[in-house]
Formats: sequence, structure tokens, C-alpha cells
Amino acid sequence: MALLLSSSFVSSTQLPFSTFNTDKWNTGRVNKNSYCFTMCSVSNSSSSKPKRVWIWTESKQVMTAAVERGWNTFVFLSENQQLAIDWSTIALLDPLFIKEGEVYDSGDRRVGSIIEVSTPQELQQLQPADGQAENIVIDLPDWQVIPAENIVASFQGSGKTVFAISKTPSEAQIFLEALEQGLGGIVLKVEDVKAVLALKEYFDGRNEVSNLLSLMKATVTRVDVAGMGDRVCVDLCSLMRPGWILC
Repeated sequence: MALLLSSSFVSSTQLPFSTFNTDKWNTGRVNKNSYCFTMCSVSNSSSSKPKRVWIWTESKQVMTAAVERGWNTFVFLSENQQLAIDWSTIALLDPLFIKEGEVYDSGDRRVGSIIEVSTPQELQQLQPADGQAENIVIDLPDWQVIPAENIVASFQGSGKTVFAISKTPSEAQIFLEALEQGLGGIVLKVEDVKAVLALKEYFDGRNEVSNLLSLMKATVTRVDVAGMGDRVCVDLCSLMRPGWILC
């Protein structure tokens, strides 16, 4: 997203923003002589991390399709350990097992915590806690867009990787894009190969867009009044400091 300041807000002697932090955000720097925005590319450690995908299925066809596309972390119920053993003989898997609301690896080490959110009250209480594992798996039986955004906001800066259980590729897309940052990953719980193919196509599209995006220098030559238009609301009350701008 780019937020350009019009030249009517900039004079040759005083700038509206005197300091800029380039550690976290892409920022725009105003040249007071030419009214030129220099767009600076800055990596964001949270959003630049690759999204992780775990597959939860009992379908051998889904397993095969996922492994062929580079996803080899699979989630099983604790009573399905034999299925994990059988599949491990035909493919290189990283099996995870759900037991009593926690996720364990093949060495019986806890690697994740599952949290079910089904009411607004539970959503409001959703916060990082010391007793939680490094990976948090959110189960939303009644999924809506707003909870996805709130989950991203709740765990932002916590250092935990948050997954959401998704039953369709479209659900997964919302979780991965909520608040333009998304969760750290998704658990795709499906029995249909088409869902795996669609999700891989989505990820390929994300990569293509990322490779095409580039930042450029732009000069504001004039400002025209365009009348009324749609509004854009960005909630940055707790994410930005005085002197920062968003572009």
C-alpha cells in the first residue's frame, strides 16, 4: 500500500515528518526541494516469513498430491498413528499427532497447542500465553472474516507461529491475507485432491506477484481535487511510532 502526501502538505522549509524509522515498515522520504518521494524497500520480518502448510487428511490421494507439491507435514489424530506409519513407507513425511488439545511430533515432543474459538467471548480472551507451545493452531468451527483479522492482531509480535484450520482453499486464502499480513500458516483439512491443487496454485500466484512488485521513485507534479471516494481505514495505533509514515 502506498500513501502519498500531496505537495500542498509540504513546504521547502518544513517537513511534516522529521524522523523516519526504517527497521520495520516501507517508508517514504520526502525531498523538500523537488517534492520527490524516495520509496525505500525494507523487509518486514513477520510478513516476509514463508507461510507454512500442514495437511490433515485420511486420503492417500491427497497425501500424494501434497507431497508432490512440497508439503510433507501431516496431522493425524493420536488413534491414527498406524496410518502415519503406513504412509511413511511410501513417502518422506513429517507426522504430527493431536492428543488432548496438543500437537506432538513423532518423538512425542509437544510442538503445538490447539485452541477452539466458537464464541465472541472466546475470541476476546484469545491471547498469547506462556504455557502455549511455539505453534498455535486455531480451530474456528463458525469461521468468519472478522475473527481472522482479530487473531492476526492478537498474536502479532508474540513470536508464535499461528495456524488456522481451513477446510477450503478460499478459507485458507483469507487467513493467509488477513490484515495484509496473515497468519503464519494453515492446516488444510480436506479429503479432496482439488483443494490441494487449488492451494498450490494460490501460493504460486503469491510468489509471482511478490517477484513482480518493485519500488520506484515518484515525483508529485500536481494535485487535483477528485471529489468523494471510497475510504481506506488502516488501524496502526499500536504498530507505528511518531515520525513513521506508511507507504
